[in-house]
Amino acid sequence: MSGPYTWSTLPEGDGVELRDTASGRMTVLRRPPSELLAMEDVVRIEALAFRETDQPQAELFGAMDTDPLRVLTGMNWLIALWAVLWDLRTGSSADELVRSLDYNGPWRTGAIPEREQVWRTMSQRVRSGVLAALTGNPEAHRVYESEVRRLAPDVFLHVTLTIMDTLIRDLNGQGLHLDGVAAGLAERTRSVQDGGPSFSPPR
Repeated sequence: MSGPYTWSTLPEGDGVELRDTASGRMTVLRRPPSELLAMEDVVRIEALAFRETDQPQAELFGAMDTDPLRVLTGMNWLIALWAVLWDLRTGSSADELVRSLDYNGPWRTGAIPEREQVWRTMSQRVRSGVLAALTGNPEAHRVYESEVRRLAPDVFLHVTLTIMDTLIRDLNGQGLHLDGVAAGLAERTRSVQDGGPSFSPPR
């Protein structure tokens, strides 16, 4: 399902105009840059994110063994998409939502002050990766990549997954439909060289 949206593929075929029928606002969405991420990766991660089992985490950890940066970049891009959908519905800016993301998983529960700083820092690193996807800033993405390589990718995966799960619950609880939007974008667009930014400010 792709939610209460109307879709119009751009003449170039590289993106869509997406209108939220509840708010009446629209935005332009394009596929992620092909040099960073395949659209098929995002669609797969989206399908796993909404599967009602513990298997998605196991599958993502398996994929991490092959290409951890591709998996994490796909997750960041998907979270950025959801932030844009929130902006589209509410008029609250996507970057504000991204800057509010925070890890509140089991590893943080009851953490001593020294460990609390670790989770604040990890949350900030994940937010930086999502903001890099949201803005399409290559330098910000390079900084994020260097942090992933320097630290343990499986820690990034755990923190990002927990943030994703919390965001899904929060946004679904406020009536936003997230499941299937990335798949809808993939169905309605084609890969092109040097396409525009993935996300445009809703209006």
